[in-house]
Order: sequence, then structure tokens, then C-alpha cells
Amino acid sequence: MIDMGNLEVMDKNYKTPLCLPLHAELAFRLAKMTETIGSADWFDAVLNLLGSVCAIDSGGVMVYHREQRPRRILHRFNPRERTLPEDAYSSGPYALDPNYQLFTNGCASGVYWLHEIAPDDFYESEYYRVFYSQIGVSDSIDLIWRINDDSALNISIERSILNSKFQLEDMVAIKLMMPIIFAAAGKHHELTATASRSDTDDVTHRKVKSSIENFASSLLTRRERQVLFYMISGYSSALTAQRLETSEGTIKNHRKKIYRKLDIGSQAELFSLFINCIPFATPDDAIDPLDAYQSAPASGKSSSLLQAAQSGG
Repeated sequence: MIDMGNLEVMDKNYKTPLCLPLHAELAFRLAKMTETIGSADWFDAVLNLLGSVCAIDSGGVMVYHREQRPRRILHRFNPRERTLPEDAYSSGPYALDPNYQLFTNGCASGVYWLHEIAPDDFYESEYYRVFYSQIGVSDSIDLIWRINDDSALNISIERSILNSKFQLEDMVAIKLMMPIIFAAAGKHHELTATASRSDTDDVTHRKVKSSIENFASSLLTRRERQVLFYMISGYSSALTAQRLETSEGTIKNHRKKIYRKLDIGSQAELFSLFINCIPFATPDDAIDPLDAYQSAPASGKSSSLLQAAQSGG
């Protein structure tokens, strides 16, 4: 006699969960990603696999380092939708990237949607206006695989400003693929780690780090500089207050003092000032790069990559 109770349990076990249809292209892309593990073609294969799961317009792969600037491995983009040089990101703006900040704050390996992790004022921030909108990207989903505490592999897929942003269904699909991709990433790293290039003395990153630590230190208090960094990263006064455990009114007062002390009138001026000061930072000394920038002759103040792109447009 059949035990109906056991049959019901069996029925539950054999119900098909939410899944991706294993169509011919997906099967081919999975096979290709597996086949290329350990070779330089693996990164392309991963992006092709993700492109068979959901529609993407651009994307790339880079390695995040805590003590070096991000190292780009692969970058796919439409040059007609991009007004910034390809190396603009690595010249300093990466420090304000929500995904890079997530990495430096010690996030776990996982899938991160810009829509969910970006600060509340990110899309109105000067960083978004000057950088993100100029690279033709409206939205991104990033797979961050931690190599160790100090480095991580970042695989990013993007949507163009000309097309719709990612939807929840896309996130579900990418998360279903995540364990397969991360397992392959682990094996790929194991096979190629000794051959990976590493900058032992990354001057640009050291200057960026020094600028974050010392920018406007000769004029602002430590708390005002904390507020300043939240400002240029796209945080509202309310969210900044929450992060710093104070009132929104206090943060607004800090913002007013920052504008007055730096003699500026907008976040656009603040963002530009910060980016322009990066080349003047001295990593080995706790010196305000703003002093060196303001003291330099006009001929010595070369335009940043972001400024050059804007003036050229």
C-alpha cells in the first residue's frame, strides 16, 4: 500500500524550482566557460555566459586591490556612447565607485545591483553626472568574488543610457549563475595566480588614498572631511547623518562650513577640486594636496581626464 504522506513529501522534493531554461546557447556558453578556465579567454567566456542569461550592452572585468588601484582585465563598451577616455576610471574616480567602496568595506562575495547599493543621492551626484553619465552607463550588476581580504575579482555587466535598466528578474537569473561562475573563478585563479601582474608601487593609487585622507585637512575639521567624502560619493544629508550617527541639521551645518571654508558654491566645484588635487598628493607625507594645488602655477595645473573630456565635448 502506498503511503500518501510519503508521496506528498516526494512530490514537494520533485517540484521544479524557479530556474533558467537550458537552451542551446546557454549550454554552449557554460561549456565554453568551463573549457577556457586557466586561459586568457576565460574572462570573455564569462561575459558571454552572462549575456546569454540576460541582455547586456557593455561590461568588463577588473581586479580590486586594497593597496593598488583597480587593474582592468577586460572592457567592452560602445565608443559612440562614451565621451571619457578609457583610463579615466583608473585615474582616481574609482575611489567614489559604490562597488569599489563596497569592496574596501569588506563586503562578502556576491551579486550587487547598483540600484540597491548606490547612495540615495547617487544619481543626482556630481560623480554620476561627470563620470557615469559620460561613459554611457545607466545601470550595472556586479559579481564580486573575494580572492582574499585585500583583493577581489569584479565582473560587471551594464545597461546603456539608451536602453532600459536591469529588472528584478535579471538579478534572479544572475544569482542563479553565481555559484557556477564563482566556482570557476576559484579554479581559474588557482591556475593563473602566479602569472598575474601586480603593481608593487602603484603611485596613482597611493595619491588617491592620500587625497582621501588629507584633502582640505589644512582648512577643515576631521568631521567636516568625513562629511565632504560622503557628499562627493552621492550621500544625502539624511543618509550621511545616519552613517555618522548625528542629526541631519548638524550635517547641513557642516556642509555650509565646507562651502565657506573652501570658497566654493556647489558640489560641482567641490568634486572638481577634489579630482584636480589628486596629482598633487604626497603619499609619504600627511600634507593637504589642496595647498600644493593652489600654490602651483597655472601652467602646472594640467587638466584631469574628466575635465579634458568635458571641455572636448
